[in-house]
Amino acid sequence: MKPRIRYRLAIGFFILYLIAVTWPVAQWVASPTPFILGMPLSLAWSIGWIIAGFVVLVILEWLRERS
Repeated sequence: MKPRIRYRLAIGFFILYLIAVTWPVAQWVASPTPFILGMPLSLAWSIGWIIAGFVVLVILEWLRERS
């Protein structure tokens, strides 16, 4: 895969990340009752996106070093 395409996919992911953790979309998961690993859904949602962002950055770095 060309580096330009990789970076565009990463930018697209982070735009989706921004939308997922800000006001209109984050309100859909703002209920305190369903617990995931002992955390309310809204906190688990945010932590899940943080972990996904970290994974995307690690993959980008790994692919950059490989090429």
